[in-house]
Amino acid sequence: MDTMSKEPLCPVCGYLLHAPAWVGDLPSDDICPSCGIQFGYADAAPGSPARRQEIYRAWRRNWIEGGTKWHSTAQDPPAGWDQVKQLQRIQDRS
Repeated sequence: MDTMSKEPLCPVCGYLLHAPAWVGDLPSDDICPSCGIQFGYADAAPGSPARRQEIYRAWRRNWIEGGTKWHSTAQDPPAGWDQVKQLQRIQDRS
């Protein structure tokens, strides 16, 4: 994820988060309601941002292969939720 951008996006699925997934070496510990990754747990890769990117790619592949289903049972997807456009956000930052 581009940490200098204004919008904090999930590095897995491109969902617009309330806060960055990571700030430096500190994870938010939040769970993305769209794809379900928990920052600081599922993407724990001490001292290795490159390894974290590998985790994101694998998580993204699994989410896509699983049908890009909305993960959260406590929060509904936003009106007009479009997984394709959401994924495009992170591809545009690459």
